[in-house]
Amino acid sequence: MKCDMCYDRTSAGLAPMCATVCPSGALYYGPREAVEKVRRETPVNTFTFGRRVVTTKVSMMVGHTAEALDVDVASFMDGNGT
Repeated sequence: MKCDMCYDRTSAGLAPMCATVCPSGALYYGPREAVEKVRRETPVNTFTFGRRVVTTKVSMMVGHTAEALDVDVASFMDGNGT
């Protein structure tokens, strides 16, 4: 089943359960500006797959110099192209 961001919780102004119980604090739910203040890394939600650029609502934390995260799909494939 796909994640629905705990619609019942987020519609009531609460964080999704995963972000609430994450022991390491790796999951965060809130405004982008708030996470930028408390983390050393920069949130990035732009990913490049070859020539295709995809912007999502989900951010990953990367070093300050990155503006987009390059994903080399071919490096994850075996020699048979699968």
